This record gives sequence, structure tokens and C-alpha cells, in this order.
Amino acid sequence: MNKQIVASLVAASFFPVSTWAEPNTETVVVIGRSHHADTLTQIPANVAVITQEDIRKSGAQDIATLLRGKSGIQVSDTNSGASFAMRGFSGGQSAHNTLVLIDGRRLNKADLSGPQLGSVALSQVERIEILSGSAGVLYGDQAVGGVINIILKSTAREGGHVGVRVGDFETRGAYASKSGKLSDYWHYQISADYEKTDNYREHNAQDSGMLSSRVEYQRGSERFHAVLSYFDDDRQWPSSLTENEYRANPRQSKSTHAEDYGHEISRSLDVGYQKGVGETWQLSTSLQYSDTSTSAKSWGTPSQAELDQLTISASGEKSFSTNRGEGAWIVGVDYANNAFDYYSQSAFSTTDRDNRQQRMSVFSQLHYPLSSQTTLVLGGRKSRVTDDLTDAATYPNGEQLKAHANALELGVNHFIDDINRIYIRGEQNFRFAKVDEQAYTSPGVFGLDPQRGKSLELGWRQEAESYQIGADLYRLEIDDEIIFDSSATKPVGGSFNGANVNAERSVRYGGSISGQLQVTSAWLVAGEYHYIDAEFTEGNNQGNALPWVAMHTATLQSTVHITQDILMYLEGIYTGSRYKDGDTANSKGKLSPYWLSNLALQYELDQWLTTFRIDNLFDKQYPANVNQWDSYYPGDGRQLVLEARYRF
Repeated sequence: MNKQIVASLVAASFFPVSTWAEPNTETVVVIGRSHHADTLTQIPANVAVITQEDIRKSGAQDIATLLRGKSGIQVSDTNSGASFAMRGFSGGQSAHNTLVLIDGRRLNKADLSGPQLGSVALSQVERIEILSGSAGVLYGDQAVGGVINIILKSTAREGGHVGVRVGDFETRGAYASKSGKLSDYWHYQISADYEKTDNYREHNAQDSGMLSSRVEYQRGSERFHAVLSYFDDDRQWPSSLTENEYRANPRQSKSTHAEDYGHEISRSLDVGYQKGVGETWQLSTSLQYSDTSTSAKSWGTPSQAELDQLTISASGEKSFSTNRGEGAWIVGVDYANNAFDYYSQSAFSTTDRDNRQQRMSVFSQLHYPLSSQTTLVLGGRKSRVTDDLTDAATYPNGEQLKAHANALELGVNHFIDDINRIYIRGEQNFRFAKVDEQAYTSPGVFGLDPQRGKSLELGWRQEAESYQIGADLYRLEIDDEIIFDSSATKPVGGSFNGANVNAERSVRYGGSISGQLQVTSAWLVAGEYHYIDAEFTEGNNQGNALPWVAMHTATLQSTVHITQDILMYLEGIYTGSRYKDGDTANSKGKLSPYWLSNLALQYELDQWLTTFRIDNLFDKQYPANVNQWDSYYPGDGRQLVLEARYRF
């Protein structure tokens, strides 16, 4: 056993919990828009909560760092930003099968780019809720492997903070936030975050900043909020490396990519209103709009893209009582209108697209008490999508494609006694093709079918005063999974080999064990282990493992209060062996497993908090992504960061 593994196992005896909330007290909303089923124990699913206290103790500088390894999350990163996979999806598909929300607003994009987690400052996050498993009924498109809901701090908490950070690779950053009271019912919040860093690799410098303003009104059951946000991220893109180059110097970048970059500017508006009607109804409406402009150069080819996304939702929830307990019924409608314009030109080809996508959905969910200890959950969603495609190469005269998908849910949540709970849940899920996936298909393929899935899971939780423990088993079957196949015939006028296809059926079997123990009043330990057996069950790849999915992953965590003011935090993250991303034939051999260890020390004095964190403590060399063409993208080496924050 090497020193990294030993150190990570030792670290497990010293680290804070980040996947458990205090039993029966933490209000959650990730599983739905229901005001009734709003605590962990009322939800028939595997839901974990990273609390504000957990975030502070971790010393993490951003959301991506915080989420690595939590609740079985597997990470892929081509040195342009991390994407997260839950329940067995490849790196290329991870961003399209895990739904990321900010206060319930979709951060996922309608095009192939992943959600930009850097647009959310970690200092503004109240908590993060992670649902492992499908949520097709309540969230629809893309809620396949799991849902991550980032909850921002409320404006009702008056005061604010300022902070600075410095670290390796010329990392410099500053942030500030102020919340206050406008009147008895109106509050406001203004926040800003800026960071400049060279990052670990050469030609990977990044300059990013965000601004956000929020107003809220609350009076009784009536609530209103409006949020305006601005995000600007300018990042150089380093080249991929061969295996020999990666092993010789993972930080290098080739001169052939000296001008490659990506620059994204995004503006968003989020407006919501809730009001109680009578004694039993709660009505909610919301409107979210975002406008994202991207300029880039990849492999020497410049490109421009514009993505406008509009989502409007309305729902009503009725609470009711029976002689067996409390219940709730929620019904709603969602509408989305996405517009995507893309243009690129090289010496060999030109891509000119103007695509539109509209989605319309209706959904309903019922929480019905079968007894004082048992609740039945029933739900359904019906969705339709229309794509209007114009592509100079594949659809020069325009093409309209229509598709539909449905999802049903049946679950039971049962309390055995005061500390033991079991649940079983079956749910369908789906994913529609992205606006730019439909335009890159093989000749003769007019439109990709929706991806459809079925999930079945069983879980148990025991939550006592000094410990919690839980176990989960699941089966996830996917039909017509939408992927990029490098062996497929490229489209007419295509600029590179391969095409987007509907893949053969695949099945994922998995399970997890997680828990925490308060050893002493100053010492808390926690850990998780996740197992995934993911393989193709039909077609030419029948019996092959899904690429970039590690069968075994684990985290070992602990926290120790050395004194009342000094805290030590350590964690070990294990990622097992896996095939290279896109290697559906399993012909390239497996990558080696590895451990990563992180350390944080904190000192708190009055209103000051100082944090010293070391990521990748032993400077482990590991690939953040490797594809079927043997292109390596290195993971970050050891980095030291010092942060100081003043609260007022």
C-alpha cells in the first residue's frame, strides 16, 4: 500500500461530515417543489445535504472542489472546467445526465457545453442538496443520474463579509457581500467575486468574475424574489497530451494550441412569486432567463455562439389531512424556449447553425399517508419537444423535429421506528437531444430519439444522536442513450469523424454505504463507498463496461477541533480503475486507480476566519480525462491556498 493510500486512510480518522444534515431539522427542496415533503426523512430517495457549516470546515475555494467525491460523484475535466457524473455516465455525457440547479433554476445549458459552476461564488452558498437517482417527474429533461441543487444565502440575514485569497499558480482573488433590510418586508443582497489564476497547466490562465443583486419580499405566505446576475470567464485552453508527454511533464502545453481559449459572458434573470390561497393551497410561479455569449478558438479554429434560454413554470400545491396523517398534492406546468446560434470557420470547413428548441411539460405528484408511519408517493410527467433546425451543412433548408417523453414515479417511505427508515422507489427518466446534437448526425438520420430510462432503488437509514448510517441499492436501465460515437459515419460536410447517435441499451447496477460517527465532542468521522457495475446489454458492445465509469469510489473524512478556535480537516478520495472516455470497445486497457488527499487548517477569532488549504496533498499525478484517442488531460497537482474572511 503506497503512502497516499496510507495517508488517506489516516485522514479518515480526522475529517468533517459533508453528506449528512442534522436529522429531522434540515429543510430540503431538491426532491421537489413541495412544501410538504421538505425534510430528509420525508423523502423516499437518497438525498444528502452539504450544510453551511460543512462548507466552512472544508476550506474549499469553489463548488467544483467541494463536490468532488461526494455522494458517488465522478469528475471529468479537459482543463476547461469540471463536469460531474452520477450513477455511471461517461465524461462526455456527464454534464447532460446530471441536473444542476441554483435555487431551483437550471444551470444546465441547452447546448453541449456543461453548467458553469464558476458562476456561483461558494461564499454565497447556504447549502447544497444532492439527490442520487432519477427525478424525471419533478424536473424532467436531464434529471437522469441525479440532481444537485445549490441554495444561496437568504437576504433576511443582515450583514455581510469581505474576503481575499492567495495561492499557488499565481492565484489571487477577492469577494464581498452585503445584505440588508429595505423595510419590514423587503430585503436586498449584493455580492461580487473575482479571481485571477494561471492554473496548474501552462497556457491555462483564467480571469473570472461575477456580480449578483437580489431583492426579496416576504409577508406571511406571500413571497417574491428577483435576482440579476452577471458572469464573465476568460480562460486559455491547453492542449491534450500524449501518454509519454503526460508522464514526462503534465503541466506542459503544445505550441500548436498557443492561441486556443474560451471566453464566456452570461447574464441571467430569475423572478419568482409564491402565495397561499385559502388554508390549503400554495401557488408558485417563476421565470428564468439567461443570455450567454461565447467566443473561442479550438485547434486554431475560431467560433462564436449565442445561447438564449427562457423557462416559465407554474405550480400549485394542496395540503390535506386524513386520519392517517398529512399529505400533499402538487400539479404544475413548465415551458422552455431555447435559441442557439453558432458559427465557426476554418481552412477546411464552415459551420453555421441557427437552432431553436421548445419544451412543454405538465407534471403532478401526490404524497399520500397510508398510515402514521408510511407514505405513498405517486407522480407523472408528460413532455413534448420541438426542434427547428437550420444548419448550412446538414439542414440548409431547415427541418422541424418533434418528440415526446413521459415519466412515472411510485415510491413508499416507511418509518420502522424512531431512528430506522426504509424506502423503495421506481421512476422513469428521459433526456432530449441538445440543440447542437441534432445537427451532427450520420447521413440519413433525421433526428435523435429521446433517451429514456428506468430507475429502481431501495434504501435504509438509521439516524441516532451520535451516529448515522445508511445503505442503498439501485438499478438504472437506459434505452437510446444519446452519445457521440467516433466510429459512426460523419455528417455531410462534417468537420471531424463520428456523429451523435442513439446507443444500444445499457444497465447500471450499484449500491452505496455511508455513515458518520461522533467519536468525541471534538472528533467526527465519516465515510462513503460506492459501487457501480455499468455495461452495455445490447449491440456490438454487449457485455462491455461503460467507459470512464469507475466501479469503486470512496471518500474518507474527519474533522478535529484541536482547540476551540483551531480546526483540522482532512479527506481522502479514491477513484478506482476505469476505461478511457469513449472506449466503448474496452480495447485500450484500464487506467490505474488513485487516491487524492486534501488538508485544511482553520483559525477563527471573533469575526475573522483564516483558512489554509492544501489540495492534492501528496502531489499525485492523475488524469482528469483520457479519451479513446489517447489524449490526456492532467488533473491538478498540489496547490496551497490561504484565505482570510471578515464578517460584519
